[in-house]
Amino acid sequence: MPSPSIQCKDVLSENLNVKLLDELSSVVVRVKKARKWSQVNPLTKSFIRACLIMRLQTVKSSLLMKAIIKTIKELRRLISKDYLLIEIGIREVWKLSELASSWGHKSAGEWRYNKSYTILQALTLQWVTRLLGSITKL
Repeated sequence: MPSPSIQCKDVLSENLNVKLLDELSSVVVRVKKARKWSQVNPLTKSFIRACLIMRLQTVKSSLLMKAIIKTIKELRRLISKDYLLIEIGIREVWKLSELASSWGHKSAGEWRYNKSYTILQALTLQWVTRLLGSITKL
């Protein structure tokens, strides 16, 4: 008879597998509802389809588990508003920090790594774009 710790470990791993696969299918639904499915990498789409078609009950391979987790993170990034703001703001922050550095501001290079400042620049850029209409582009 197996020891209780082995049985507990098996139950925990089964629960983790079920939660992981459920999260994959739910994040796919959220991406499709957000109409971002066309932005997903074709290789990632194929991997997701394969996982969902196979209807896996358990994931025994750590490599497969890592691939599923990476896929879930990639899909979550697509529907994350913070990620979108950072993606927009990062270009602006780099431009501004380069400009300030050329004027002699010594700590301007640190602006590039400040998440709050990056999001602020993205929001400012979006506000200016709405204010001026199609004159400026993101």
